[in-house]
Amino acid sequence: MLNQHRAQFRQYWQWSEDWVQHALQTGIMRTPLGWKCRVGITEFNERSIRNWPIQATGADILRMACILATRRGIKLLAPVHDAVLIEAPTERIESDVALMQDAMRRASRIVLSGDTELRTDVKTVRHPDRYSDKRGDEIWTEVLKLLLQSRPAAAKKVA
Repeated sequence: MLNQHRAQFRQYWQWSEDWVQHALQTGIMRTPLGWKCRVGITEFNERSIRNWPIQATGADILRMACILATRRGIKLLAPVHDAVLIEAPTERIESDVALMQDAMRRASRIVLSGDTELRTDVKTVRHPDRYSDKRGDEIWTEVLKLLLQSRPAAAKKVA
């Protein structure tokens, strides 16, 4: 399967190989916005070196999107891996979501030098509902159990 992938996506694999060689020769990797990682100190295996520019560039995009969103008055609650959790009054949620999506698109154009505009997905949660992801159900249950053991009154408010 890996050979098929390499055959199908030759341009990516050539770029990836060039990236690894450059990182090993110079001893440093940089994101489009200038964040650095020294090879051999924090990153030392080939798979990590290949993965670093993709993850780090995504982080550049997310940082830029947060800056743009804050300038537009969007209330950011937290970055969540490759997403952003925002809060807005019910009557303004759609417009703030649209502003956040525009900030994400604009950030991708800035970081990727205008070459690419990334798409975004939206999940809107309205009161009294709360965000939930089935992948986190087990850990959420464990956290609530620990809260109940340490602070029964506080845990009842969260549940």
